Amino acid sequence: MTEFALVVPVLMVLIMGVLDGALLMFSVGTARYGSAEGSRVAATLGNVANTDSQVVATVRNIVSGTKLFTVDEVDIYKLNQDGNGNLTPDPAKINKYALDGTPLNGTPWPASSRNVGNGTSDFIGVTVNYTYTWKAGFFAPLGPLKTTAVSYVRIEPQSY
Repeated sequence: MTEFALVVPVLMVLIMGVLDGALLMFSVGTARYGSAEGSRVAATLGNVANTDSQVVATVRNIVSGTKLFTVDEVDIYKLNQDGNGNLTPDPAKINKYALDGTPLNGTPWPASSRNVGNGTSDFIGVTVNYTYTWKAGFFAPLGPLKTTAVSYVRIEPQSY
């Protein structure tokens, strides 16, 4: 009986840790899926006027089904490609949005300015910044976990 009393607290910590880890991994997967679908929508729409609102709506529809994490912002930005094919975000062309679609920094990279030419189209990135709060009380001292889900894709040509 004494052994049981010694093992139960350790067992409960392990069970709660596995459960919280599983919820975290589900949150990571959901955010990545939202980011990937958002970038797919952005690539398909190209330079259509409401591209960014459609991207944010896509992300919102995917992540609104769970209350495990909160989305802080959705970033849509241009990627520059160097001579080796490496992609880096252009700091001057990042559109930041709240999950409800409200622009947080204006729109320094409007959809109408995106290159959708055959063979020369821009690369676009979508980042979902979100916060996961631990569900098990003993992980609370770690504080909320702020992380991101990123997806890059080339905008599909609108003419051939």
